[in-house]
Parts: sequence; C-alpha cells; structure tokens
Amino acid sequence: MTFWTNEDNVAGKRGTALYVILPTIGCYRYRIGEACYMCSYPMEAPKASWSQEELIEYFKKALKKIENKKDPIAVRIFTSGSFFDDGELKSETRKRIFSILAEMDNVEEIVVESRSELVRRDAVKELVEIIEGKYFEVAIGLETANDDVADISINKGNTFEDFIRASEIIKEAGANVKTYLLFKPIFLSERDAIEDVKESIKKAAPYTDTFSINVTNIQKGTTYERLWEKGEYRTPWLWSVVEILKWAKENFPEKRILSDPVGAGSKRGPHNCGECDKAVARAIREFSNTQNLEFLKKVKHDCLGEWDYIVSEGILDWQLQLW
Repeated sequence: MTFWTNEDNVAGKRGTALYVILPTIGCYRYRIGEACYMCSYPMEAPKASWSQEELIEYFKKALKKIENKKDPIAVRIFTSGSFFDDGELKSETRKRIFSILAEMDNVEEIVVESRSELVRRDAVKELVEIIEGKYFEVAIGLETANDDVADISINKGNTFEDFIRASEIIKEAGANVKTYLLFKPIFLSERDAIEDVKESIKKAAPYTDTFSINVTNIQKGTTYERLWEKGEYRTPWLWSVVEILKWAKENFPEKRILSDPVGAGSKRGPHNCGECDKAVARAIREFSNTQNLEFLKKVKHDCLGEWDYIVSEGILDWQLQLW
C-alpha cells in the first residue's frame, strides 16, 4: 500500500501528514517518452488502469490511518503525475475526494501536485469552494527558474514563464502555491547547484507560499543513475541543504521552507561523510517541521571543512574521483 503518515509541518505548525499515492496511470510526459531525467515514479504506476471508483475507495482506505488522530493533519495527494490531468483523475473524482476531506475536522491542510500546463482556473476553483476554510496548496514542480538547466539537466518540458502563469491561476482561484525546487541537477557542481536554488527562490518568491527543496537521490532506470554509476555525478552534500535552508529562511522569513532529504545517508541519497548523516538529516527535518533555525545552527562535524573546500573551489563531481 502506498500511503503512510509522518510528523510534518501542517499549515505552519507541527502536526501529522498523511501521504497518499493514488495508483493512476502516471505522468503523461513519461507515457510519451519525455520523462524528467531524475524521475522513476511513473515507472511504478500500475500497468492496468484502475477505475475512478476504485481510486476513490483506495483513498478512503488510506484515510483510516488518520481517523483517530487529534493533532493537526495534512493530507498530501500524489499520483506520480498530475492531480489536474483528466487522463488520471476525472473532475468528478477530484470533487468527491475533496468533499470527503471537507467533512474531516482534523484535516487542516490539503496539498496536490500538478505540472504547470495542466493547471486550469475552473479545476482549482471548484476544489477551493468545496473545502472552504482549509489551507489548500497546489504544488508545482518548477525544479529551477533557469530554463537552460530545466531543459539540459532535467528535461522538464516547462519554462519559468509557464510556472508564473500556473501560479497566478492558482492564486486567482483562491488556493496557495507550493514550489518544488530540485537541488543539484546533473552537470552542475555543488557550488553551482547551491546558487541555482538560491536564484530560483529569489525569482519564484513573489508567486510562492511554500518552497519545498527536493534533494536529488538516485532512482533506478534514470539518466541520473547512469551518470552516478560512472562516477560522473555525486548526490548532494547534506551540508549544502543546511546552507540553502538557512539562507532561504533568513532572507524570506514569511515563506514556509521545507525539505525532506529522502535516502539521506545512503549511497544513493544525499550524504556527508557517513558519520554525521543521521544527525544532519534529523536537523533538516526538525527545521522543516518547526521552521526554527536553531536546529540547523546546532549541527557540526569535522567534514564541514571538506564540504566548504569543495564548494568554495567549485570542484566538479568527476574531479572527485581524482582525489
């Protein structure tokens, strides 16, 4: 079953999030052979399509995990594609899901995902009207505000202008915007990747309520995996994530800044030296849950000096093999 709960930031405060991956047919870009280079999620979509009624029943089953919880709840709905893709979820299905959530008093936040080009004002507006009073975010995978990086390093198929258009539609419809940024696309050094995220935050801030820094991990069957296997790509340092989060919160204190470094400490995930990975990842998650920078300021380790040298010198990933 692909649903689970975790401690998380719920509408600005500590609470519990229910994550639900609906088994739709997945991202249409993958189906036409244009998947993002780092993403394998659509590969996990079911081979046989589920009916819309089956998807509703699956969602109801997932909700049983939070039916007795008293703390603030966020429900975050994923499809390995786009919530507003009618090929995955029909309008009536979306409305039924939101009608169920509207009746749940402990659910304070609802988040769905969509690619920019699939965001439509009427589709967002009808959901806003159903769950009036609850915090509702539409998450957009901007990844980077640099169109060249989005094209060459990600194969995103969107531009920054597409993101602006989608964000304005979401705001006009009465919802909030979560912006996903990918930290460390391929072909960027650690230093360049840090600067790319910072520049992207600056450019996207006027259109964004929440930033989610998605730290690259190596997913099977992807272009990123092939470069990683050749030693031409290193997954990000956790120290870099700490640097980005501190900078973002200090410069944009009114924004919710989140990050969950999936696979932290593993060889396929973001990592430092191996000794401090768990502690640093824990600090990152605690900061995300509370928005308290003290969690990030407390973490220290000897390998911080090595990271600082690699970043300051702009060392490329393939050069690390020569050390």
